Amino acid sequence: MSDRLPYADPGYTPARSEIETCVIDLINASEEQVACIERALGRAGKSAAESACAHLESAEISARVRLLRLIGRIVRQDSSPELVQTLRAHLSDTDERVQRASIVCLGKLREPGIEEALLDYAAREHALPEYHALIEALGKVGGASAAVWLASQSSSDEFTTRLLERARLMLARTESRPAQAAPVRLDVAIEQERTLLFLCREGLEPIVGEQVSELGAFEIEAGCVRVPKFRGTLSRALAARSALEFGIELSLDRSRSTNDAVLEALGGSNILEWMQTSSGGVPRIRLEFLGHGHQRAAVWDLQTRLAGEKLPLIADPTSASWELSVDWDRAKLAIIPKCFEDSRFAWRVEQLPSASHPTIASALAHVAGAKADDVVWDPFVGSGLELIERARLGPYRAMYGTDTDDRALAAAQANLRAAGVKHVTLLSRDARTAPVRDISLVLTNPPLGARLVRDGSLGDLLDATLEHGWNVLCPGGRWVWLSPMPARTATVAHHLGFDLERRGLVDVGGLRPELQILRVPTRPRSAQPSAPRPERKRRIVK
Repeated sequence: MSDRLPYADPGYTPARSEIETCVIDLINASEEQVACIERALGRAGKSAAESACAHLESAEISARVRLLRLIGRIVRQDSSPELVQTLRAHLSDTDERVQRASIVCLGKLREPGIEEALLDYAAREHALPEYHALIEALGKVGGASAAVWLASQSSSDEFTTRLLERARLMLARTESRPAQAAPVRLDVAIEQERTLLFLCREGLEPIVGEQVSELGAFEIEAGCVRVPKFRGTLSRALAARSALEFGIELSLDRSRSTNDAVLEALGGSNILEWMQTSSGGVPRIRLEFLGHGHQRAAVWDLQTRLAGEKLPLIADPTSASWELSVDWDRAKLAIIPKCFEDSRFAWRVEQLPSASHPTIASALAHVAGAKADDVVWDPFVGSGLELIERARLGPYRAMYGTDTDDRALAAAQANLRAAGVKHVTLLSRDARTAPVRDISLVLTNPPLGARLVRDGSLGDLLDATLEHGWNVLCPGGRWVWLSPMPARTATVAHHLGFDLERRGLVDVGGLRPELQILRVPTRPRSAQPSAPRPERKRRIVK
């Protein structure tokens, strides 16, 4: 297997030139290595699926299963008819394990002809493992013919009976599913005091706490902020611009079984009535058990009991408007709206794969603050998120955004226009030489890509951008960013003469850059630190 490809890196996506090598690695990998290679190839999209198809016929049985699983992962995002047909064709593979892999993959799709293909397979002789996979797949795919087939099946085996019950429940849920998830109204008041929960990226908790301080006293824990005595509407939670999610948290009784405790917490308060009013009908929910794997058995048991006890909730992860997240270690149940009108970032009309998440951009702008005479520069403007978040904080004199990618500049222009931000100049220029001057604030989230790290160019890029920033920042100017190489940029900043404040690491999806705030001193140069600096003197670009 190739040693140079970073499959364990959660942000790694193979380049087109690497896909063939990755597929061969998937075929030959040990079972322990398969999952991370499959995830990486899944991010590469249709090109990876096409490469997998080219290897299918000559592959050994175990490799065919892996390749079909990869194709199934990708076809859920790109339902190409050719890829769907490949999965259907392998229902007739000579090996039962490959047939089973095809059934599982097809059961996750909602494409024409799949119900018929699975029922054709059901008419043939097959072993119990394939029969079980078929039951689950037809329950997910749905359709009138699938319902008739499932209703006709029976078994004396307890496990098979449970599978049939779940499949029938799933099919009924699918048939009643709306075309899209119903939006949750955030303007329905919570009459009793509840704990308001905010989930955020680790490292941003203090910032989220500052943003919600007007809602009441708050508590901070890794990855979350709580307002224990909250009463009002969830629309007030939108003040937390750096929160990923928010909702209501209930306590669970640890003396009972997990699902008994969840049902008691839901039924023992007026929370269900509030959810119904907020949903305009029976809420559809997605169940999640934190910290203990998928817990499929527990999820299915809870779904079955919700239906059996006729509680006004429908477990439906596909069209869920809410998520019920069970943290049994802490004995807490979080009720989180997933489908609602998020006015915080309505201006985000264009996105880039490598762009900041708006909650991070909001955090950086919050830390930077606003001065009415600010001249702001984002050296790596991407889709413009940081500039927009700074603009909404208050007045400024001018803004500049630079990038070497024309697609990024076009996305930034569209987002800035949608947000109504004016007095912004976008330039297709390198951050190391951009013609900007008299800057009072540099606000940016620099590249974090794995390829830049691998080829060694990221450090030099950051060093040169910092030096250029030192040259164009005014006395008292500030620089706020997430540094992907914290020790290196802190050292360079100190040598240049910046005053440095380090706010700690921030989790951005497996990577952990550091939030750094740099300031150009206003004191005389003779009073600045005596640490060595580059020979190039500070100057103002005209």
